[in-house]
Amino acid sequence: MINKHDFLKKYNNEELFLQSGLSWKTLMEIAADYLSKTKIFKETAADFVQEISNLEPVHSVRFRIKNPEHLIEKIIRKSVEYENTDIQFNKDTYLIEITDIIGIRALYVFKSDYLPLHKILISKYKKNFCEKPQVKLRRGDDPSIYYGLKNVEFQNGVDYRSIHYTIRHINHEGIIIPIEIQTRSIFEEGWSEINHKLLYKREYSDIAEKALLIKTSSVLSSLAGDCDTLGDLMKSIAKREEDIDILDNSVLLDGRSIIDEIIKNH
Repeated sequence: MINKHDFLKKYNNEELFLQSGLSWKTLMEIAADYLSKTKIFKETAADFVQEISNLEPVHSVRFRIKNPEHLIEKIIRKSVEYENTDIQFNKDTYLIEITDIIGIRALYVFKSDYLPLHKILISKYKKNFCEKPQVKLRRGDDPSIYYGLKNVEFQNGVDYRSIHYTIRHINHEGIIIPIEIQTRSIFEEGWSEINHKLLYKREYSDIAEKALLIKTSSVLSSLAGDCDTLGDLMKSIAKREEDIDILDNSVLLDGRSIIDEIIKNH
């Protein structure tokens, strides 16, 4: 089991733990229940990954099962966040309140592929949604890039771009299995991986170093957005070439304007 002293030191959250009002015994009961269900979580994740991998707009899929320590750390944080509510965490409720026990990331090549994939996920899993799909946007992003989405919630100013679908799957044994599906482009994923490794939950003693990393990450995020724009432009040009019945010169005119604007900005 998890050693209390080592855990609180590792995550530097002793003050949060005390504020949460949770007992270590309760947390270890949650951890024991969680570990007893790990095999079920892995089997369920494998089933969903195989199903999602076969969807036409999907380029590739990654997944993870939540680390037991990360689960306990999150429960402590959420207990403090929800201290003025009736929400309680114990071994009977944590699978209801924590929504990302299984995390699945579905990647697509072209930014415009978000819409057909969204429609498929809605048709397959809507009855199991815990909440409306969440569209995550970085500060300064134009929400119109997701013009085709309806009945979703936009969250601005987060550290990444993604669409989240939260599912409460119940298996044949009646066990609740919370699954979070994230979708994003391969360019967004590339930036996100770099940002996660070098900035996410990482402390830097040198303030100037961290400031430069943050600025560099912001520039890289912007470039990833430009890559998505150019990818969709190339897709439009190729589609124009394939459709011999339509000669739409606006694609070429708009394309040149898009390229000129990107060059000007960089």
